[in-house]
Amino acid sequence: MFLFTSSDAKLADLNQRILPPTAIRDDVVMVGIDDYAIELIGTFPFTRDIYAGCISVMEEMGADSVVFDLSFIDDAKAAVNSDFEPFYPDDVMEAALEKSKITYLNFTFDYYSHIEDYEREIFQEKCAVKNLTAKNDRITKEYTGVQITIPNFLKNAVGAGCVNADPDRDNYYRRVNALVKYDGEYYSHLTFPAVLKKLGNPDVIVENRKITLQNAQTSSGAKNIVIPRGNDGKVILKYPPIQFDDYNYLSIGDIYRVVQLKMYMEEDGEEEYVDEYMNLCTELRKKLPSALCIIGTCATSTSDYGVNQYEAQYPLPGVHYTFANQVLNGDFVGEAPAIVSIIYALFFALLLVYVSFIVKSTSGKIIHGFIVVLLSETLLVVFYRITRIYVGQTVPLISTFLTYVSSIIIGFFMAAKDKKFITNAFSQCLSKEIVNQIVVHPDSFKLGGESIEMSAIFTDIRKFSSFSELLSAAQLVALLNYYLTKMSDIIMAEGGTIDKYEGDAIVALVGAPLKMADHARRAVRAALNMKASEKLMNEEIRSVASKAKPETMSEDLYSAFKLMVINGKEIFTRIGINSGEMIAGYMGSENKKNYTMMGNNVNLASRLEGVNKQYGTFGILVSEETFRQLGDEFICRRLDKVQVVNVNTPLNLYEPLSLASKADAFLVQYASDWEKAMTAFDQADYEGAVQKFKSLSEQNPSDKVALYYVNLLEEFFLRGTYPKKDDDFGVAYNTELKCFKLLNK
Repeated sequence: MFLFTSSDAKLADLNQRILPPTAIRDDVVMVGIDDYAIELIGTFPFTRDIYAGCISVMEEMGADSVVFDLSFIDDAKAAVNSDFEPFYPDDVMEAALEKSKITYLNFTFDYYSHIEDYEREIFQEKCAVKNLTAKNDRITKEYTGVQITIPNFLKNAVGAGCVNADPDRDNYYRRVNALVKYDGEYYSHLTFPAVLKKLGNPDVIVENRKITLQNAQTSSGAKNIVIPRGNDGKVILKYPPIQFDDYNYLSIGDIYRVVQLKMYMEEDGEEEYVDEYMNLCTELRKKLPSALCIIGTCATSTSDYGVNQYEAQYPLPGVHYTFANQVLNGDFVGEAPAIVSIIYALFFALLLVYVSFIVKSTSGKIIHGFIVVLLSETLLVVFYRITRIYVGQTVPLISTFLTYVSSIIIGFFMAAKDKKFITNAFSQCLSKEIVNQIVVHPDSFKLGGESIEMSAIFTDIRKFSSFSELLSAAQLVALLNYYLTKMSDIIMAEGGTIDKYEGDAIVALVGAPLKMADHARRAVRAALNMKASEKLMNEEIRSVASKAKPETMSEDLYSAFKLMVINGKEIFTRIGINSGEMIAGYMGSENKKNYTMMGNNVNLASRLEGVNKQYGTFGILVSEETFRQLGDEFICRRLDKVQVVNVNTPLNLYEPLSLASKADAFLVQYASDWEKAMTAFDQADYEGAVQKFKSLSEQNPSDKVALYYVNLLEEFFLRGTYPKKDDDFGVAYNTELKCFKLLNK
């Protein structure tokens, strides 16, 4: 990889801002599954009969194509209609696809999934790009595995495209593969088949540096559309310089509302609903005729978000929308080979050496050097503006800048401002010691989002909704302030940063903005201290509630304590921790900013918090990556290898039990016996394993995890079966991967 790829990518983002903005086309519509739609329909994910109804409405309103950025991989369960009669949503969806002439589905490429021969035939027939010629193409990415949508769906769809869209190394989404290869055939990006249809299905010619759509039928007549490819074979996305909400956007809730109104009018007559129905249809007929419609999730409760150059929390269906909008507009940018940037940098480095030789004074060298630096960058920017071909700017910039610009001078003028900003920005979410270190070393973090090796912590109080039903608003706030203050202080004492509070939940990170080599150990120490503090809090609640109200305590908090004791409520915190590369930075708008984190490793920490419910742990679960960094400082026990919801890669779960320095002989022996039980389970010695787990449960009756394994073994493995999705046990066992798939978040 080229050394400064990430820096050049960010500079390329800035350069795009000087180009004329990409036009927002009327015939490309983002159909969002947003908060309004979920509130209207009631639950998410939607049943597939809902999508079937929306397909019919969009086709009726004149849409040119409907493209699903939603995967239909597994068969749906039977549902019950309003008359309490069973029906199968998949049958409704299949019928809608068979009737529709405009619907496109999706698939996902990987390197390990396999499909049956009959599925392969359907897949190649429906999805392989037709009318394609490859000319010395050596850089198109090739996959060896694929996950396709339900075959009965796929064979009735018009076609399908792949949803693979990987971020760059800094987790920004800048590029997509317009075409990829699999099993000797070319397959296209999600929206490309629908785009090709709008362009009259032109011939596609693939070369290393470009993709040509020959004799494409556009509004201005037939012409060749040339799509430049980057050095990695991908197409560089040119986002509209606006927020996602300002795209040509339509909520799927408005479309499904038409379906609802039709049903209401059939059941109750037209009088009550006809005006709303007619108004909605009028609005849809303005937006949908001849439109390429992309259906994807953008609700705040979903996790399909990433980062692009204009938004720190960007709904990823916008990537597919941008690609379609871009191709139909013929609005592209390209990039020059890396060697061009190196030659250019070498030329200006030699020029700077010459200037340094002929200019004797220090001030003259700095002034003339600055002019050379400015000239080198200006020429590249002008070249990009004219040709739309980006030449890497980082190497020329660094080579000239380091020669003549003194970092000491810049640091002198910026230090005071940086210290004030850092102190104000972090004083409320970091400990004073960490803030002081950042002030001394302001280069220890970057604003705007940086990939950092750190640990994420997610906490949640078990059954907190029952607290909300029991307490008044004022009592609930008082209790939360009491709880969150103690827990937050513990996290900050370990150098952690409070990201946000979500009701009773705490989201925190350790290892940013100040990088820490021991972030995993700090996070787990914080978690164990939180559980110890939780025990003290429960004791304090019982003690205070049994006496008269202390003078220094508010009436709301005291009455909250009383009600908790009367109703047998205790605080029990579930904690999930994961370590790895995450994006952390000061994100938001000019008027509202927040230091936060995002990325797949953040999502995994959130999932681990919820997994505590499945196993009935003492409250803490950490990932294998976190456990690997703990060393001998902690007593932990190993649980299963699992696939958590929305994460395909199996990982081992570990439960920290205590600091090794605080563990008594019983706990040390208990942890050792636990590992023997797990080893017996791993080796399929189920009789031996169940006896060991029963013994552990008898030694420690409060250990619900031991009882969980006893039930798991007796109900399934000892009977020669495995838990499946329909067994309502919360997990399904994957015999190939020898791991459990968690069915609930």
